Amino acid sequence: MLEKFKNIFLLSLFLLLSLCGGDSDREQDNASKDVEIEKVTQANLTIGEVIEDSTYLDFQRYLDVADIRIFILPEVSDDFAYKVADVYYLMLEESENVNYELRDKYLVNTKNNLVFQKIGYEGPERYNLDSDPPGVDCCPGKGYEDNHTDFIWEYLNVSPEEQIGEVIEHLLHTITGVAFALEFDEWNWENQNSKINLAMKEAVDKGIFDISSYEDIKKYGSIEDFNKVTAIEFAFWGIVVSWDYADIYDLPHDEFTISSREELKQELPIFFSLYQDTFNKIFSAPKKDAVIKLFE
Repeated sequence: MLEKFKNIFLLSLFLLLSLCGGDSDREQDNASKDVEIEKVTQANLTIGEVIEDSTYLDFQRYLDVADIRIFILPEVSDDFAYKVADVYYLMLEESENVNYELRDKYLVNTKNNLVFQKIGYEGPERYNLDSDPPGVDCCPGKGYEDNHTDFIWEYLNVSPEEQIGEVIEHLLHTITGVAFALEFDEWNWENQNSKINLAMKEAVDKGIFDISSYEDIKKYGSIEDFNKVTAIEFAFWGIVVSWDYADIYDLPHDEFTISSREELKQELPIFFSLYQDTFNKIFSAPKKDAVIKLFE
């Protein structure tokens, strides 16, 4: 990952940690409304239309794809939102490795848990996220408050590879840090003895994953924030290496020193086992040429 985008990610995260710690009056009012959540029992593997809905505070458009809701801030183009949805959909393509019963269970629970992704434009500075109060609401409300991580940013004047890197990284953060943490005990980053944390410890101890750049999170956030961020970053690196996407993120580099699936399998057996037993049975590597074509 290019240093520019790493810095924006950390800035976004610091600001979101402070924002989401205490909701604005408007967010509290919206969250406190009686909301009937319709539970689903069947997976819906489709891409919907962009819907305009002013009841979701500053996120007045949304798009549903495969049982996850994508909320869209002003200035973001509908075209970009559809591209993000397309990437998520490509991750769920049929493959010989997929356990369809497990995948459908994951999709249903993701929908029922109101897991969501947020999209913004050109980075956190545009929305004055460091001001008090910030320029936009932290969350859409109406039940969509807790189960999310960071933004995906639509950028101008970046290469297709840079924009692809942004989209895939933050989709994977939402999948592993929220949806999988709710679905699988092995992915629960809050449990220090979970498999994802044991796998990360193995990577840190071997000098493969360097977490030093995240130390400031303890200062500006909390140890829980630090634990979550390092776990989802580690999972992201492991997955993109397993997918043969190392070239998109200029791997290997100082933060993550492995760049091939074979290295990962040999050097980080705990993570590779976790990946094979869960993630790889639900998601598949999106075809790189198809993803690049989306963003050209």
